[in-house]
Amino acid sequence: MTTHNADVLSIPVRSLRFLIVDDDDDQRFLLAGTLARMGMTNVVEACSGHAALEVLGRDGNGIDVVISDLQMPGVDGMELVRRIGQRRLPVAVILVTALNGDLLQSAATMTEAYGVKMIGAMEKPATRDRLFALLTRYRAPELARAAEVEVGYAPTTEEVLNGFAAGQFVPYFQAIVDLATGAVVGAEALARWEHPTHGVLGPELFLPPLARAGFLDELSWIMLALSAMEARSWRDAGLRTKVSVNVSASSLADPGYADSVTEIVSGHGIEPSQMILELTETEAIMNVAAALENVTRLRMKGFGLAVDDFGVGYSSLHELSRMPFTELKIDRTFVTAAVAEERPRLLIAQTVAIARQLGLRTVAEGVETRVERDLLESLGCDWIQGFFVAKPMDGRTFLDWMVERRANARADGTAPVPEAKRFGT
Repeated sequence: MTTHNADVLSIPVRSLRFLIVDDDDDQRFLLAGTLARMGMTNVVEACSGHAALEVLGRDGNGIDVVISDLQMPGVDGMELVRRIGQRRLPVAVILVTALNGDLLQSAATMTEAYGVKMIGAMEKPATRDRLFALLTRYRAPELARAAEVEVGYAPTTEEVLNGFAAGQFVPYFQAIVDLATGAVVGAEALARWEHPTHGVLGPELFLPPLARAGFLDELSWIMLALSAMEARSWRDAGLRTKVSVNVSASSLADPGYADSVTEIVSGHGIEPSQMILELTETEAIMNVAAALENVTRLRMKGFGLAVDDFGVGYSSLHELSRMPFTELKIDRTFVTAAVAEERPRLLIAQTVAIARQLGLRTVAEGVETRVERDLLESLGCDWIQGFFVAKPMDGRTFLDWMVERRANARADGTAPVPEAKRFGT
């Protein structure tokens, strides 16, 4: 059996307070013992959902993680989850049950629908390895709040457009790593707003206003041009890193789109083979005739083409098979769920198999832990990106990061180790 040291978790595990909810005395005893062997002894027990609600009391009563059975008399696990959601208690939930995987997955989906922070779900018996894998996904509320510090700022459309006109929208680059070799093979350009007073803002704040104002196409063109310019500076420094840029759906309806893209990229001295254009599944089947013409022209010119967020759209495999894509990007929701749940793992494995049969590369997004990285490698995924490799960086910082990595590899006198091991954070 695999053994783990609780200290390797990226959370202060010994300070977490757990609430175990199960009407079976033996099951509560086993779970409490498993947590204790992992170094987590701050555990409270409840023999029913009703008793759990009393323990939670006001504002969660200091509980960090609720581990609950689904099937209990009276207030069962599903009602407990609903009550937690209604009270907006600041706790995370792990569901445990003897039910089959399909029902467990449905219960997990229900939990998230109620707005409850879901760590994961697992079938009985709850083993140490399964609990460890789930707890690597725990994120302390204060960290989540820090990451969302600017969510309270809601810019007006006028503010967004003023920032747009002032050139405050720039690409940040997140490294993409080859799992087989450990090499940084590319970087995805992610739009960011460098606000003069609110700092670096994410797309959830500025994309809706830009969409309402009809400026998404303009943003796409700016990201393409600035990304090509950064890629040129990387090439001048001796780096041959591919750059992925998102494509606006409406752009594909323009018959001259492929030629315009080629003109911009070539104008910065970048070969089309160094650029990958990403579009979502839904975008791939909009304006099919025009989109087919554009993506075919782009492939003929040497550009790479990626289906972004594969698995969360509404297109069919038949429609996708008609597009000359070079890679499929696996959505982060599947990556996160696959650690503890069988169905997402099967979906990723099947996606990898289909991609290989079609001659496509697979790229997994949102990889945040070593457990996720190792799982994706075992499933045959080709490339990964996410915080475990590196956070998004501005162009200059990304170049410095790459140069330092190359210098470290030369100093070692060996081939570079995988970034997930060297730079994982």
